[in-house]
Amino acid sequence: MFRLAVPRRFGGHEVGVETSLEVAATLAEACGSTAWVMTLIGVCSWVVGLYGDRAQQEVFGVDPHARVCGVLTPTAQVQRVEGGLRVNGKWGYASGCLHAQWAVLGVPPFEADGEAVQQGLALMPMSELRIEETWFVAGMRGTGSNTLVADDVFVPDHRVMARVRTGQNCTAEPTPVSSRPTGH
Repeated sequence: MFRLAVPRRFGGHEVGVETSLEVAATLAEACGSTAWVMTLIGVCSWVVGLYGDRAQQEVFGVDPHARVCGVLTPTAQVQRVEGGLRVNGKWGYASGCLHAQWAVLGVPPFEADGEAVQQGLALMPMSELRIEETWFVAGMRGTGSNTLVADDVFVPDHRVMARVRTGQNCTAEPTPVSSRPTGH
């Protein structure tokens, strides 16, 4: 189930949204938590497919069964450094984080001159993040929707999507950090 949205070239099924939702609805008949986590990990796997080949290889080329959780809200502080970003922040409600090897997290990327641009995403290995247990609920407890914490994590340029894009296939090349247009 976790491989539904993984690009085919990594052994995934690369299914569309309609199929993913049909599978989630069927799973939800038995367990809402399972359906929720499977859906969100699927969405985040699809998002990894929007990154360039190098990032995709780091995630699915190294481990074709890798699971990716995520929170798209840009609740971090970033600093532009040579070759990437230094990220500090917290992201709440990271469903599936207890079972993921990677996380795609919202960041406010900046141009070299410090000007903020549209929301971006940073792809980080879970081994470089900390899980803060904050999910103490009765319903949907199985989602493990805890808080992810980044303490001075370096994210190389190839794992930063400067502008979040939609409607593109799983092998689209993102706009690299170094070639973003200015003035937005």
